[in-house]
Parts: sequence; structure tokens; C-alpha cells
Amino acid sequence: MSVTAIEPTALQWIEAHEKDLVALLRRLVAVPSVVGAEGACQAVVAEVMRGCCDTVDAWEPDPAWLDRHPAYFHPGTSFTGRPNAVGTVRGRGGGRSLILNAHVDVVDPGPVEAWTHGPWSGAVAGGKLYGRGAVDDKAGLAAMLFAARCLRALGVVPDGDVILESVVDEEWGGGGTLATLHRCYRADAAIVFEPSDLDVCPASRGGQAFRVTVHGRGAHPIRSYEGVSALEKTIPVLAGLRRLEADRQARLRTPLFARYPIFAPIVVGKIAADRIPSKVPETCVLEGLMGYAPIETYQEARADLEACVAAVAAADPWLHAHPPRVEWLGLNKEGAETPVAHPFVQLASAAVGDATGRPPVLAGFPAGCDLPYLARHAGIPSVVFGPGNCTVAHGSDEHVPVDEIVAAAKMLVLVVCRWCGVRGG
Repeated sequence: MSVTAIEPTALQWIEAHEKDLVALLRRLVAVPSVVGAEGACQAVVAEVMRGCCDTVDAWEPDPAWLDRHPAYFHPGTSFTGRPNAVGTVRGRGGGRSLILNAHVDVVDPGPVEAWTHGPWSGAVAGGKLYGRGAVDDKAGLAAMLFAARCLRALGVVPDGDVILESVVDEEWGGGGTLATLHRCYRADAAIVFEPSDLDVCPASRGGQAFRVTVHGRGAHPIRSYEGVSALEKTIPVLAGLRRLEADRQARLRTPLFARYPIFAPIVVGKIAADRIPSKVPETCVLEGLMGYAPIETYQEARADLEACVAAVAAADPWLHAHPPRVEWLGLNKEGAETPVAHPFVQLASAAVGDATGRPPVLAGFPAGCDLPYLARHAGIPSVVFGPGNCTVAHGSDEHVPVDEIVAAAKMLVLVVCRWCGVRGG
């Protein structure tokens, strides 16, 4: 087969085998892989890899190494029975290498009765495939496995290595992708699969969890005038955080995030005062998530929030004398950005256009993901890409459009052909 014939032949092969691609995703969805219990599904992934890769490497991440890594914030996590699975398609030499990274772990499905189709059913209805993990992230995982299967079936050998990474722990701490770096997997570029509506996202924002504890003076209702309500003193803190959020959107936004009214949110999801309702509350605790820009370090973002809380306290006599305490909880995913002008970003964008027939879109990914481990900590030019919309992830009736799964697989074979270089068998 001539080089010029490979791309159209590969795209035709994927179209002709669409049912097999859907069947592969259904098989992956049918095996529960809630974070912490990914082993059974990884066994299926490794089996599929053995049919389309030259080598398959499965291993459990080393907790001791992760605990020492500056980007890992969940010390003490166990990885027993939670292996990564990495398949490598060996190149002939002379080409650029590529990492395709998807996570196999999913969040808990919640009440089964909340689902129209069972969370592990992989049901197909109305052009959509349903199930926990269907869009986050097994659609991307299926697309990358199927792209490799396509090239193998056609006898197409890349010039550069293609490394397929199915990792654990993305939903919790990112230990799986970090462990691939410990295992010395590197490449000249990478695609990190997350539901992006088939947009190419060379940047992702960071996010970290925080807690603010506000102290008051408790009192019995009969002497409430002697108390200071910690709950009421929390109100100006909340107002200060809202002002900080607005300031940071204007100060830190880049063109990639222009379409998001709030691209780096500060969300307070929990407020709890004293358990006894019939008293002036002595303490009030709020917990939330602080989004931060790809160009920021998490320390810079923390300093912003801590300074905001300190400024609120300085303007209130009680809070000035009893300053709120800011703590940073375990959840933290950094952000990162690859320049839009980088050749790989441009190549990936053009491949999306050719695979879908629509103008490609470059945008920022509005959530935390594993991209920074490769881009920030390993220096690998990377983009986020994947079928489906991230807003349906983690919810009941999670789903992914079938036509986008097919389009994603097409995009991948084009990227391999153009980035790695290929030759017919």
C-alpha cells in the first residue's frame, strides 16, 4: 500500500467496522471500574492491547514514589489490584513518537434507579451509548484502542512508537499517569483523552480543594446578645471569595478560555456551623474548589485566596482579632498549556477538521485532568481531546454520541499517520 493511500483506506476501514468499535466500548463500560477497583477492566484492556500492540506492560504504581512526587497530593493511597496497562506499537525508526493517554477509572454510579439505562449496560439508544464511564473516559480509551487495531489490520507500521496508556486513579489523584513517568514512558507529543466535544484543547485549568474555618463566640439563645455568630461572620468571607473569582477571570483569562464566563471558578459546596441549632454558632466551616489558570502554580493560586480571606478579616474588628483559618485539602490537579502555535497542536487540529468535515476548534479544557503531568512535569507537548461533552460526565444517564466516537478514532489514525509517519506493510 502506498503512503498516500493509507489515510483514506484507514478512514474507510473505521467506517466499515463501526459496529465493532461500539461493541468494544460496550464491553469496556460493562466492566465496573470505580476508582479504587479498576483491576477487572484493566484485564480486559490488556487483552485488547495484546491484539494490536507489540508489547503490553501492566504494573501497579509505586505508592512510595508517588508520595515523594511534588505533583501528587494523596499520600497513603493504595494501588494493590489497580494496575496501569500500557501497550506499545513499535515504530520502524526515524519517526516521532506519540502517547495516547486515557483513564479507566470512573466515579461511583450512584442510585441505579436514577438511570434510564443501567449504569453498566452500555445501552445504545438515539445514537448515544449510555453507562458510567461511557464519556469519561472509556470512549476515548475505546477510540485509541480501535485506531491501533485499524492500523494493525491494514498492516500499517508507524515510523515512530505509539504508546497507548490506560491509567488508573485519574478521578482521585492522578497517580496512574504519574506512574507512567516513573516507568520512563516518554514521547514527542501526547493526547490526553477527556470529553471535549472533539475540540482540541492545548490547555487545561487547575483545581484544588480548600477549607475556611471561621470562629465566633457561642452563646445560649437567652444570652444571644453576648455571642458572635460564626455563621454571620462567614457571610463577608463568601462575598470576598466572589469578588476574588470575578477579579481572577479578568486578570488571568487567555483567549483559549474566552467562551467560558467563569473559567476558573471558586465554588463553595459545603457550609456547616455548629450542630446545635438552638445556640449562637461558635464555628462555621466552608469547603470548596478553587479553579486556577494554566499559567499559575498552585502556590500562586493559594496565595491569592489566602490574601483575600486575610483582607476580609482585616476589615472586620472581630475577624481581625480572630482570623479565619485557611486549609488546603488533598484534591489538587494543576493546570498546563502547550502553545497554540506548536506543530503538534496545529497538526492535531487539522486532523480533527479532516476527520469530521467541520472547522476545528481550539479551546481550553475547563476542568482538571492528567494533562499537566505530561506537559508540565515531563515537558511533553500535549493536548486534551475526546468525544462527548464533559457536562454529562459523573451524572445519571452519562452518555456519548456514537458518531463522535467514530470521528475520534478517525482523527487518531490521521494523527499517527501525520505525526509518527507510516508505511504500508
